[in-house]
Amino acid sequence: MSTATTQALADLATAARLITSATAALSDPGIAPGHAACFGILAEQLGAAQTRAQIHVAHAVRRSGAHKLDQPSLQAVAQAGADPSLSNLAAAEGQTTAGRTAFRSARSFLQDWLDIPRSAAHDRLIQADCLIGGVDEAGQPLAPWLEELAADFAEPAIDPRLVAATALKLHSTRKDLPDGAAGAEQK
Repeated sequence: MSTATTQALADLATAARLITSATAALSDPGIAPGHAACFGILAEQLGAAQTRAQIHVAHAVRRSGAHKLDQPSLQAVAQAGADPSLSNLAAAEGQTTAGRTAFRSARSFLQDWLDIPRSAAHDRLIQADCLIGGVDEAGQPLAPWLEELAADFAEPAIDPRLVAATALKLHSTRKDLPDGAAGAEQK
């Protein structure tokens, strides 16, 4: 078991509770104008962080094979989501199965398990390919398709929403690029 990832998941659960609590307090109709402006700045910073995290989730699901979790593991994950105690989070590490799986692919896992709309799940996987890297048929990691944008995406000072949107636009031209060096040059 990885105590670092277990603790990181616990921290994320705490952050979600804190955001919910803070939003409820800051939604007061009598909020001071300066506090409303600060609320806006902080909420946008959270939005940028969430965008980066969502693309990393898509990559982690695909890279780890989370769509191949066995039924007891899926039950443990569901329990950890409902009650994110350290013991439940540690138990949610899970095991994959080589047999029949509940989900056909990472995209179906994102859609059906996490209730992410089909187009958003598809886009996040494309963004992960472009900005973090892909996975080949043998499960080996691939370099990001857009290496320069990947460096920008990894930079905390750059808004990942702009980088992710650019990656989607550039990816849409991928089928029109020739193979080989000419295609790499055009990219």
